[in-house]
Amino acid sequence: CDGIFDCFDLSDECNESCGKQILNTLVMKFTCWFIGILAIIFNSITVTMVASSIKECKTEGLFYTRVLVCLIGIGDLLIGVYLISLSIFDSAIYGKDYCRKQIDWLTGNACVVLEGDKLNRLV
Repeated sequence: CDGIFDCFDLSDECNESCGKQILNTLVMKFTCWFIGILAIIFNSITVTMVASSIKECKTEGLFYTRVLVCLIGIGDLLIGVYLISLSIFDSAIYGKDYCRKQIDWLTGNACVVLEGDKLNRLV
């Protein structure tokens, strides 16, 4: 478990005592699911309500305030989508077999899309 892959089949690093996962701890898994679900639910409600009330703005200041709240809600909604996507890849797609599929994950399109600093590879 030294982080160096000595065996081609990864048996030296991917075993019961060294099993890596995308989200390593149970606290991290729970936090990602919980915050992701809450972010999607509440920001969807916020964006819908604020966007539908933008037309009713009587002052310019109120208009700008509602647009900014809507933009912040969209940003937070995207964070929720990111957290849920990461959680799904961790539990449903890779699960405990992540260590053996780590190279597929790190070089795959899903990882590229979920990592912001690698987005320019898609262009």
